[in-house]
Amino acid sequence: MNKNKKIMLSVMAIIVVLIALASTYYIIQFPAKGSSLLPSGQPPQAQITITGDVLKQKTLTVRDISQMPLTNVTSIIKGETANYVGVTLLTLLNKAGGSWDTGAITIVGSDNYNKTINFYQVYNSTQYPGSEVIVAIAKNGKWITDISEGPFKLITPSFASSFNIKSIQQINLRPWTITINGTNLPVTLTSSNLTQFEVKTVTAAFAPGGEPQRTSNWTGVSLWSILQAGGIPASASKVTVTAVDGYSRDYTVTQVQSLGILIGIQENGRYLSPVNGQPYRLIVPNEDFRWGQYWVRWVTQVTVS
Repeated sequence: MNKNKKIMLSVMAIIVVLIALASTYYIIQFPAKGSSLLPSGQPPQAQITITGDVLKQKTLTVRDISQMPLTNVTSIIKGETANYVGVTLLTLLNKAGGSWDTGAITIVGSDNYNKTINFYQVYNSTQYPGSEVIVAIAKNGKWITDISEGPFKLITPSFASSFNIKSIQQINLRPWTITINGTNLPVTLTSSNLTQFEVKTVTAAFAPGGEPQRTSNWTGVSLWSILQAGGIPASASKVTVTAVDGYSRDYTVTQVQSLGILIGIQENGRYLSPVNGQPYRLIVPNEDFRWGQYWVRWVTQVTVS
């Protein structure tokens, strides 16, 4: 190899090293990929664990969260107004591999103080800008470094102040449950016992409010098979399906059987999205009942009377 080639290779090697060093410095100094929402400088060294109803337990650092899509909210806590920056709890659960049937979400602080909210509340908060439930990592333009408050803090603008959990160390997820009341024997439906009942896929038209009608393949558990498992009282005539937000629809016992009503979990082979009632919504595969008001979303209770 001649002298010129050696010099050229040496220069190229130096350039590569300099680029690598510059990239490393940039990552350290700007963890949020240039986001103007975050403070400058290095974030605190801390971890938060997502456990329970997840595909795999996951531990995330402040830096990990700073790389996610960020949101800022203003909240008044005990008379103090502050601007917080963090990631919505919905985004965090999705990134952490939360299961499709996540229901109860318990947030635990370093002192073991904890509060529980449900998946619907987390999702619903994202429909109102400024009211999102977030895991905050910055406050008023600074990293939350105070050990009594951060580095992770749950901010819930539309909840009671007691839900603003300081120094989060763990988020524990539990499966969504549907309680069947009024049968001879109590029944609780969860993802762990779905296959004990009749699981079916049907093709049906659905006309949600404000959206075009669509025809899909819907998969779910036969509501009739669930009621039979519990035992339907001879005097029963009505079945009330209730959502987590209190919305409900009534059907006759005969309709539950003849219409083939399902507690739905999938559309076209994919688990329902939050807007479509994740994890469970009622499926009524009948042309006369194709309208959205009959297909109760976020089902949490079925009552036979």
